[in-house]
Amino acid sequence: MNVNKRALIPVFLIYFLFSSEVFPQFDTGRNYAGPSIGLSFLGSAFQLGINYEYAMSFSNIGIDTPGKLGVGGLFRYWSYSLAYYKGEWSYTDFLLGAEGNYHFKLKNRKIDPWLGLVLAFDFGKVSWTGKEKRPYYITEPSHGGFWLGLHAGGRYWISPNFAVSARIGFGTLSYGALEVGVDFKV
Repeated sequence: MNVNKRALIPVFLIYFLFSSEVFPQFDTGRNYAGPSIGLSFLGSAFQLGINYEYAMSFSNIGIDTPGKLGVGGLFRYWSYSLAYYKGEWSYTDFLLGAEGNYHFKLKNRKIDPWLGLVLAFDFGKVSWTGKEKRPYYITEPSHGGFWLGLHAGGRYWISPNFAVSARIGFGTLSYGALEVGVDFKV
């Protein structure tokens, strides 16, 4: 019997994604970290990121609720340019922040959805380039500063210690992003 090996790929993918083995969703007392890549809504620029989260029970802070709390930090980098008639503004951003996330409790422990807040500082830099000096009537745009954001996302556990993740975020300073990444239980 001659079997087309390429025809078996969808069968293995379906088994891999929907197998009944149970993985820990978001265990309290554990650390989660991983890289992400995304599309910043500012200048349609790609952004690179690193995420860290520590899982705790709400009972640790005296609240009785079924979900779990994740606290941690994040780092983001992106840059973009805006061209004008006489030159170009170039922006570079480093965002360093703290996050707090509510992780919903689901029966399917492979899926880990969450909703959270981020308080960060944007170390922004802006510069002008052009054939002539920046015209006196064009003022340098304000850039950087404290940033507050709301984000939502989820993880899908592929193995007990490895998950793929996605998130969407919106915040002050006209910031927003759509990201994908991976997370490791460390």
